[in-house]
Amino acid sequence: MKSFKDIRNEFMRDPKLASRYFNHFMVMAEILFFLFFLIGKMYAIEWVVLFNFLLTCAGYVMIRKNKLREWILSVYFIILDIMTAGTMAVGLGYGFHLFTISMISSAYYIRYLGQKMSGTPMKPLVVSFLALISYFTGYIFIKVHGPIYALNTTIETSFFVVNSLIVIGILTFYMSIFLKMINDTEAKLEKMALVDKLTGLYNRHYLLTYINSIEKEKLDNYWIAILDIDNFKKVNDVYGHNCGDYVLKKIAKTAGETCSDCTVCRWGGEEFIILASEEKCGSDILEKLRKNIAGLQLEFEEQTISVTVTIGTEKHAENYDTDEWISYADQKLYAGKHNGKNQVVY
Repeated sequence: MKSFKDIRNEFMRDPKLASRYFNHFMVMAEILFFLFFLIGKMYAIEWVVLFNFLLTCAGYVMIRKNKLREWILSVYFIILDIMTAGTMAVGLGYGFHLFTISMISSAYYIRYLGQKMSGTPMKPLVVSFLALISYFTGYIFIKVHGPIYALNTTIETSFFVVNSLIVIGILTFYMSIFLKMINDTEAKLEKMALVDKLTGLYNRHYLLTYINSIEKEKLDNYWIAILDIDNFKKVNDVYGHNCGDYVLKKIAKTAGETCSDCTVCRWGGEEFIILASEEKCGSDILEKLRKNIAGLQLEFEEQTISVTVTIGTEKHAENYDTDEWISYADQKLYAGKHNGKNQVVY
């Protein structure tokens, strides 16, 4: 049996499946209402429920044919119809008017479904206004004329509880979906802000934020290194930018695997930064990384490419700010560039 979380995730992944689940729920609710009105011998209202039941069944055809707008309109009609007819038939004590609350909340999710499936969003404010009209129509009718049918108090209490539980269940489900959507969106935005799209490594913004989060007294135990791919412009000029991107991804992968206990970031262009504390990873790992990259045989479009890197590294000192620290590592990088490349300068 599927859990609440599984069903919720399916709703979010597949709007068409979500629509079918919602239709299943409506069919079951209408069967319950039909039996209730049948037991109460409210035959006039039974015809209303029967019509709604047939319309709900037709909803499966609409969903299958991707006629989402027509299906949504039929759902709104059915809910408004049963709210109004149910309230007029038996009064406010049975809780049919409570569906106003769930209808307003579901209208916003159905708008989301409309955007996902047909690109034709419904207007939740219009739906909310119609729900309020239905609510006050039933309320005024009851105040002026009283309910059409009079039933015993036990049935009234039981049905009020059932309707209340249905409404609370719908609200809980949709609020859970909204919360999950918010959390997922925030996670995606955070990833976009902190992760380099091409390589999958953290980016410059993440690195600077992370360095600033480290307690100053602990920073003196850290080292930082700047890695630059040698003759990378030549790779782009000779093999093309697609090959350049391929090389960047391979270097990023190798750096991430070799320096797994370090923080590896793409600094920009063909430059990468590696940050670690001596406790977790000594800077001697950089020589291993250089050799691993030099030993790569990169296959791109039936061509074998070899690249090397130059790395400059600097240990943190008490009087360094972040810019100075990176600048000193950068100076060592360029010293290595001017001294033959393919080396680590400590």
